Amino acid sequence: MYLSQHDLLTGAFTLGIIVITLGALRVAQKKGFITNLIGRKLLHITAICGCSYAINSFENTKLLAYIFLGFFFILLGVIKKGWMQVNTFKTYGISLFPLAFAILLFIPILPKNIIVFATLCLGICDALAGITGVYFSKRQIIFLYEQKSWVGFIAFFLSCFVLSIIYFNQFSLIGLMFCSLIAIIPALTELFSYKGSDNLSVPIITAIWTFFILQLNIQEAIHLLIALVIFLPLCVASVYKKWLTVSGATAAMWMALLLFVSGGVQAFIAPGIFLLSGSLASKLNNNDKEKNGRNSLQVFCNGIVGIVCLVLYNITHQQYYLLATLVSFCISMSDSISSELGTYFKGKTIDILSLKKSAIGISGGISWQGTLAGLCGAVLLGSAVYAIFKFTAIIFYWIVISGFIGMLVDSIFGSLFQAKYSSSSGILIEDEEAGAIKTRGFSWCNNNMVNLLSNIIVTLLFILLYR
Repeated sequence: MYLSQHDLLTGAFTLGIIVITLGALRVAQKKGFITNLIGRKLLHITAICGCSYAINSFENTKLLAYIFLGFFFILLGVIKKGWMQVNTFKTYGISLFPLAFAILLFIPILPKNIIVFATLCLGICDALAGITGVYFSKRQIIFLYEQKSWVGFIAFFLSCFVLSIIYFNQFSLIGLMFCSLIAIIPALTELFSYKGSDNLSVPIITAIWTFFILQLNIQEAIHLLIALVIFLPLCVASVYKKWLTVSGATAAMWMALLLFVSGGVQAFIAPGIFLLSGSLASKLNNNDKEKNGRNSLQVFCNGIVGIVCLVLYNITHQQYYLLATLVSFCISMSDSISSELGTYFKGKTIDILSLKKSAIGISGGISWQGTLAGLCGAVLLGSAVYAIFKFTAIIFYWIVISGFIGMLVDSIFGSLFQAKYSSSSGILIEDEEAGAIKTRGFSWCNNNMVNLLSNIIVTLLFILLYR
C-alpha cells in the first residue's frame, strides 16, 4: 500500500503533536502545575483529537487502519511489560482506542465524517466526564467494573450534545432534537467500562448509533424521543420492583434504545417476554444474589448477542440476523425459566455429563422439571414471535429447537467450565468465599460467562446452518 507524501506529513504532524504534548504535560506534573488526573485527561484529549485529524486528512484510510492496528499491538505490549500504568489496577484502555479506530475504518458503510465525530466524542466528552465525575460527584456507582457517576454522565451527554450541534451544524429545533438523540447512547455507553474498555466501545457504538440516527426521518426521530420518555419510567419501576438494579436498569435502557432504532416496536417482543417472565420466575426462589434484581453484567450477558445480531440486521437487511436475534433471546428465555423453575420444584437433579446426583441450583445440574420448563419457555417465546412476525412453521421450529439446545449447551458448559468450590463446611458452591477451595472449573468462568459463551456459540451455529 502506497504512503503518499501528504499522508506521511499528516502522520508525522499528528505523532509530533502527541509527543510534544506528552513531554510538556510530564514537566507540568513534576512542577506541580497540574494534577496527574488533569495531565492524563489533557493527553487523552490531545492524542485522540490528533487521531481524529489524521482520520479526516489521510487519503489512504485503509493504510491508516493498519497503522492504528499496529499501534494497538505496540501499546498492548508496553502495558503487558508494565512500562505504562495510569491507574492502581492494570488497564488496557490506552491500547484500545487505536483498535477502535482501526475497526471503524474497516467498516465500509461508515462515512468518514461520522468516524471523525465518534473519535472526537471519545477524546473530548470522555475526558470531560472523567474530570467532572472526580471533582464534582459525591457518589460513585460501579455500573460494570469501574466507578462512574451520574454527574459524569450528564457532563458526557451535554458535551456530546454541544459537539454534535457544532460538528453537524444543527442549530434548528429539529436539529437540536436529533443532536439530543445522538448524545444519549454514547453517554450511556461510557458508564459501562471494564479496565478501560470504553475506549473501544464508545467510539464504535457512537459511530454506529450516529449513523442510524442520521438515517431517521423527522417522524421516526419523534417516535424515538417518545420511546425514550416511555422507557425511563419503566426502568425506574423495574428498580422499584427489584427486577433490576440501578446498573441493570441503565443497561436495559441502553439495550432498549438500540432495539427500537434497529427493529422498531416489534423488536421488543422477544426481550420483553424474556425480561418479564425471567423477572417473575426469579421471585419464586429466595436468591440473595438477585434480591435487588439483575445487575448490568447479567443483563448484558443475556442480551448483548441479540442486540449485536439486530444491529447487523439493520445494517445488512439479511433475515437470518433477525432470526438470530430471536434465537438468542429464546436461549436466554429457556435457560432462565429452566433454572428458576427447576430450583423451585426441587426435583431430583443430576449432572448433565456425569449423570451423578447434583445439588439443586448448581450449574450443570438438570432435572426433568427444569428441562420441561425450559422447553415450555422456548415454545412460549417462539409462539409469540411466530404470531407477531408471521413466520412459517419451519422458522418457528428453528427458533424453539435452537433455544432449547442453547439451554442444554449452557448446562454442559456449566458442568465443564464453571468454577465450583468446596466451602469450609464441605458444601459445593459456585461463588468463592473465605476458606473455600476450588474443586473444578476455571476461576474466570462464572454463571454469567457460561450464559454468554453458550449464547454466542449456539447463535453463531444457527447462523451458519440457516444460511
